[in-house]
Amino acid sequence: MATTKSKTPKTEPKAPGKKSLRERRAEAQRRRRQQQIVLLAIVGAAALIVVGGFLILSSRPVDARVAENILTKYTEITSKGFYGSTPEGFYFIGNPEAKVTMEMFSSFSCPACQQYKRNYFDNIRDKILNGDVKFIYVPLTQYGSFPSDGMARAAICAGEQGKFWEMHEALFDWAGLYGSAANDGRYALSGAEKLGLDAGKFSACLGDPKVGDVLRAAADLATQRGVNATPTVFLNGTKIYPERQGGGATPSLSELRGLIEQSVAN
Repeated sequence: MATTKSKTPKTEPKAPGKKSLRERRAEAQRRRRQQQIVLLAIVGAAALIVVGGFLILSSRPVDARVAENILTKYTEITSKGFYGSTPEGFYFIGNPEAKVTMEMFSSFSCPACQQYKRNYFDNIRDKILNGDVKFIYVPLTQYGSFPSDGMARAAICAGEQGKFWEMHEALFDWAGLYGSAANDGRYALSGAEKLGLDAGKFSACLGDPKVGDVLRAAADLATQRGVNATPTVFLNGTKIYPERQGGGATPSLSELRGLIEQSVAN
């Protein structure tokens, strides 16, 4: 009986230079991995450039503006000993024994506070110089165009070296020039150096917990007095701005001067 041999199908020989489907897939996967590695490298390099640029900018010294007239604006008053701080740590200018005490609850980022300083405080300078008025600045940091904790700290620390009022002038300028960046300690240090302060002592002061105690005391006093806006001004304990205590418009500059003179006469 004859047997029939089964025939094994022949595999077509692969054409020279032609890759199999499996080889093509493997090669495509390798290319994708290479592309991913290159993309990640590019993203990583870009991130390093951004971070490096930020670090360079953040560590670069700044040149904070301090107007020349600030350096001598208060010398005539402070040379008479008309300068000091309250038990809470709020700085005042004027005769400690003056018959009239003005208190200004203020923020260095508050445009209305700068306007009040310009329109009223600067125009009762003669009353401060002759010993009639003691003017106290109570620093609040959560009012104004932006939080001003760093600026308030700079003023308090300048006060420790006898330059609170000079720094307070510069800070109001910086709010308009630099915005919230005025809280950056580099501006404070630059300003301190231009005011002739000891930079080491000033830098150490900025982070001193005692400065935070002063700011908390200011916030507590504002709460006790019902202060909910800046500036709020008191004359011998009676609110006169932004409105009079009990109602009525705030006194004009001439009326304010009259109230001071009346208090001194009495």
